[in-house]
Amino acid sequence: ALAKKEGSDSALVLDLANYVAEHIAKEFPHVAVDTLAYQWSRHPPAEMRPLPNVIVRLCSIEGNMGYPLFAPQNAAFASDIRGWNRLTNRLYVWDYCTDFADYLQPTPDYLGLGPSLQWLNKNGVRGVFEEGAYQSYGGDMAELKAWLIAQMLWDPRQDPSALVDEFLRGYYGEAAAAPIRRYLELMTAAVKDSNVTFSLGPNTPFLNYEVMSKAQKLWTEARQLARGSGPEYVIRVAN
Repeated sequence: ALAKKEGSDSALVLDLANYVAEHIAKEFPHVAVDTLAYQWSRHPPAEMRPLPNVIVRLCSIEGNMGYPLFAPQNAAFASDIRGWNRLTNRLYVWDYCTDFADYLQPTPDYLGLGPSLQWLNKNGVRGVFEEGAYQSYGGDMAELKAWLIAQMLWDPRQDPSALVDEFLRGYYGEAAAAPIRRYLELMTAAVKDSNVTFSLGPNTPFLNYEVMSKAQKLWTEARQLARGSGPEYVIRVAN
């Protein structure tokens, strides 16, 4: 009955979170209760509001990682952001930035992560958790993503494209930065007609021979150019 009244199953989760938050606030007034708006509970209720000590953490699990979160391909998630922002000033987001089926496989969100974080900040989001390749010894462009996310969370007013260029020059060297930048653009373009999820596996259509052969040539060029910059850059490009 409650879900029907509010137009979303999230009302059931929020009702419980509010109950807990109300009772612990008496003894722990500075403690917040964190609850998820996740899959079946993602859509905001019509009128029910989280209490001031309740954090709602909206998850982008159904999102297309090949596009920024505000793109038409992610219209449903963007609508939920706006809906929850109308109800609370303690809106957090749980986002994904890797392929959990294969951490090393290309997951072309490199150029969309920064704009997404800027947009979330402008739409009332006060906390972001980016879940990456935490179970792995490495991941696709993991160093770039970690640095870019840290920079944008620190100050979302920064230019994300300029930050990407700054990282590539500093981490891979001035010479190798250019072909690696072209690699990022190649992979971003390759997924324009794909739904990039966090569990793609190796048979996704954008990992075809044409794209992979172009990518291989760019990384070969980067390795050759890195030799003139120093051994540490050669190692980073090779890895």
